[in-house]
Amino acid sequence: MLETRELRIGNIIYLNGKKSVVGSDEIAFIGKCHLLGINCETTPIKITEETLKGIGFEFEFENMTNRVYAKEGIKLLFHPTEGIALYSHGNKIGKNFFYIHQLQNLWFCLLGKELTNLL
Repeated sequence: MLETRELRIGNIIYLNGKKSVVGSDEIAFIGKCHLLGINCETTPIKITEETLKGIGFEFEFENMTNRVYAKEGIKLLFHPTEGIALYSHGNKIGKNFFYIHQLQNLWFCLLGKELTNLL
């Protein structure tokens, strides 16, 4: 179950089995579920290579352990079991991650804009 502190309005998650865009109503609902101990089935959506291509990342190259994708100066090193490492200007930003909402949050923090074409 996702914590509300991990989410921003506009994040894409599975909410009760359905792919959903998080809005203020969803954040309030998830918060109430947590407070009341009710399982509202909030599940993150795992990033795949198809997802990356669908949101405009282009494949650049492959090395022994990673496939590298890039968009707008951001590089993602995709490793199927260790997660995704994000690089900006040659520097690794944060820790490895696996989920769409994490990429959305990092993208917004770095570039000040939303990722599009996520649904």
